Amino acid sequence: MTASHRTAPAGEPRPDSPRSTTRTAVRTAALVFRAVLAGLAWWGLIGALDGDLAQLKYFSQVTTLTVALTATLSVVVTATAADVASPRWAAAVAWCRGASTTYATVTAVIYQTLLSGDLSRTSSLLEHAVVPALAVIDWVVFGPGLVGRRQVWWLPLTWLVLPIGYLGIYYNVRDRSGRALYPFLDPAAGGRFWTWVGIMLAVFAVVAFLVWGVGLLRSRWRR
Repeated sequence: MTASHRTAPAGEPRPDSPRSTTRTAVRTAALVFRAVLAGLAWWGLIGALDGDLAQLKYFSQVTTLTVALTATLSVVVTATAADVASPRWAAAVAWCRGASTTYATVTAVIYQTLLSGDLSRTSSLLEHAVVPALAVIDWVVFGPGLVGRRQVWWLPLTWLVLPIGYLGIYYNVRDRSGRALYPFLDPAAGGRFWTWVGIMLAVFAVVAFLVWGVGLLRSRWRR
């Protein structure tokens, strides 16, 4: 049989079909978009650290690092088509993207409501506005990339691993003056501190389920 008469595997569109062309265009757009997202996330993070790795004790920097690493991983996986060849790679990237989108969203909201909300510095603008917005756009426009795959309801709860781990470390970390990193979240406040911990984890959970729900709808829409 000649190459021109070969057929695509069952369930897969022919390489020259309109559906295949559309998928290729979407993957290319996602690749370019995530390359831009990765670049801006690294720019914001490096600017915020300003050569001081101790700044990673702040959740904004942790969040931006998570987005930067996730976007970079996604670029590599998409460029090499590893997600097409391996469902495990596709699932890993989807998990990371959902988690980082959740963290970025919560970080942006908290910074604008409970903290200074100062976006005058380029690094702050990138970390607390541009990167979170692009992460959300990426998730909404391109979805989790798991078309037709079952997405369990408890998946968003696994995204709380980082916030819980961070809060565990945060309890014993102080700024250079010996004060809590965030005024509203002071371990010395006793019961008030634990109330805020509960509120924050609840916010993370709500946002995580919203992100998961959007991803679920996007996956079904793309079938």
